[in-house]
Amino acid sequence: MANYTTLAGTKSTSGSIANWVNRSDLPTAEILTEAQALIYETLRVREMQARAVLTFATSTQTASLPTGFLDPIGYQPYEWGGDLPFVHENGLNEYRDSAGTLESGTPSRWTIVGETAYVDVLPSEAFSGILLYYKSPTVLSVSNESNFLTNRYPSLLRYACMAKAYEHAKDDKAASYLQLAMQSIGMANASNEMWRANQFIST
Repeated sequence: MANYTTLAGTKSTSGSIANWVNRSDLPTAEILTEAQALIYETLRVREMQARAVLTFATSTQTASLPTGFLDPIGYQPYEWGGDLPFVHENGLNEYRDSAGTLESGTPSRWTIVGETAYVDVLPSEAFSGILLYYKSPTVLSVSNESNFLTNRYPSLLRYACMAKAYEHAKDDKAASYLQLAMQSIGMANASNEMWRANQFIST
């Protein structure tokens, strides 16, 4: 099984990025970081799911998203009995008076702009809830030798690393390995729901 030390190892290290591309003059640590960023742009699997408490203060329309936030799954305020509907940023339907002042009340929908969550009104009372979301995992490093990529998707990680390594080397092989990486991401995303096979769905 690959780990950070192996991947960032010298050309003579079996399983290293340098060994895969037969080069000893490439910034392997940087390549590994770039490869993971490439993967996390579009990979969405259960190991990337996370939970956090998201709180909107009284008369405050916005709340900061958690560190590493990628995409929302759902937001369920405490004691509301269901998710707050997540809408397109153009569909927030804020009501403002002629002075541009946003009305107060109980939020009926929310959206995301940039790194910030917005509700459609100024909350008349503060409220919190559980945000389910996809989170960018901690990158592989000396202090984080392995993760689900090294354990579950080693081929995907290898393809992405080789794509970035050949890109750094200005080698045309980069395009072929990028294609393999994107195909592997697509297969992983397509098979992600298999873990739900025996899951009870409440109604």
